[in-house]
Amino acid sequence: MFRSVLRLAQVSTRFNQIVSAKVVPKQAVSFTPLSVKKYSSSAVAVTDEEHTAAWISFFERKDLDYVIFKIGFMNLYQEDSVPEPAIVQAALYACRRINNLPLAMRVLEMVKNKCDDRQDIYDYIVQELRPSLDDLGLKTVEEYGLDQVLD
Repeated sequence: MFRSVLRLAQVSTRFNQIVSAKVVPKQAVSFTPLSVKKYSSSAVAVTDEEHTAAWISFFERKDLDYVIFKIGFMNLYQEDSVPEPAIVQAALYACRRINNLPLAMRVLEMVKNKCDDRQDIYDYIVQELRPSLDDLGLKTVEEYGLDQVLD
């Protein structure tokens, strides 16, 4: 045990000598960024009409397939606002073109989740979508009974 204490003392003494020695002289280090990006200063304010028109044109694309739809759908879901009924209508018609009923149900569930506890907003959106739902032969999540947990 005494040897290990001596060895530890020798190692720590050698370490202190190495650290205290000025092997590498201190130099001033300067950092100059190559470019400065100002994200918010050059931002252009987008109006609600432009935002709605952009989403409608996205869902009305002719080359829209399942993967592209899912990417756009996830981006729409990540936004902080409830989508306009016109956007939801365009998404439902896109689901019909893709021929995917479960995806249409996910769109309607997304609207319900976005409305959260504001039942009046959800009722308004369903009221605005009722002609489109009837045209597509769809029902709401509640009408299918998908909002209830089975025992």
